[in-house]
Amino acid sequence: IRWRTRPGDAAEQKVYEELNALVNTQLASKNIKASYDPGANQGYFEKIKTELAAGNAPDIFWIGGVELADFVATGQILDLKPLIDKDSSFKIDDFYGNVIGELTRDGKIYGLPRDISTMVTYYNEDLFKAAGLKTPKELAAAGQWNQQAMLDAAKKLSDASKQQYGLGFGNWWGPAWGYFINSSGGSLYTADKTGCGLTTPEVTAAATLANSLYADKLLPPGDADSEALFSAGKVGMYFNGRWFTPGVRTNAKFAWDVAPMPEGKVKSTWLFWGPYLVNAKVANSDAAWEVLKVLTSAEATGKVAALGSNIPPRKDQAAVDAFLKAAPPANNQAFLDGTSYAALEAPLWAGSWADYSGAVQKAWDQMIAGQVKPEDFGKTACE
Repeated sequence: IRWRTRPGDAAEQKVYEELNALVNTQLASKNIKASYDPGANQGYFEKIKTELAAGNAPDIFWIGGVELADFVATGQILDLKPLIDKDSSFKIDDFYGNVIGELTRDGKIYGLPRDISTMVTYYNEDLFKAAGLKTPKELAAAGQWNQQAMLDAAKKLSDASKQQYGLGFGNWWGPAWGYFINSSGGSLYTADKTGCGLTTPEVTAAATLANSLYADKLLPPGDADSEALFSAGKVGMYFNGRWFTPGVRTNAKFAWDVAPMPEGKVKSTWLFWGPYLVNAKVANSDAAWEVLKVLTSAEATGKVAALGSNIPPRKDQAAVDAFLKAAPPANNQAFLDGTSYAALEAPLWAGSWADYSGAVQKAWDQMIAGQVKPEDFGKTACE
């Protein structure tokens, strides 16, 4: 059984090679052998689609959750439900239900999750202490960590003369327009997910708040690398996912931790995830299922999570314990807490996520450049 992921670096590839050895050790008695086939970052998804069409794709492969609808549309993805139903040793309830829900369509289950990551607030504890401020974690514990508290802290932590900024986040849908819209009580889509849902008062409120962060210069200027500036000690708070953790561990020379995303009108964060899919043309689906079970086991997902770049997609205690031990940060529980109220990075079955997100991003960029007013952002995007 040949399987593929997209390792980000040599350390991550080594972990997947270790997982391949784990599969072969555990399944040797069943005469099943796995072969790991790492994919390149550039053109990863396009290459698999081409291979599926040509009939030479891997038997099992990882994709990003938002890509699911596009892959299912090829007709080349195996429905796992018959395999799950006949395997009494397998418990689908060990995985987070909201992620399994996204993998389920028309009674079919199109994969199992390899990883998840909620978005949190990374913060520089030294800067907060120097300014005499309670940290986001302390405010969250007191039930006071909201967007007003975030604004207050960002203003007090910003100092143009030191090139120091209160807040930072990447200018893309996750920490930018997606988070602000969801936390305002708005939605990216209409209720049935078949249309653009950005023409509501909640979306206008979200755009107005986010735009004020740029206007008040609480964020690094557009051409600056907020991620690098946080690691250099020049940004007080930074919104990002678990994948940011290894870099902070390596580069930060200050005390740091994480807290939940600040509450807006509603409590919200993003849950990013990626599943393993099985090629419908696999020669032996039972063998592929045995390999997939090992790859998504608590032991295997715990090894991947130990890299620090994601969270196990399982809620059983063995997987949770493995993640909580992967410190720093001290407050790993903040990542897990967000899984219950997060909005999921989800496939857009009624259209193209790439087209939709591209149009919204364009309108957002026009807004923060002063070319579109916050109250016109949603209308511009939807049109």
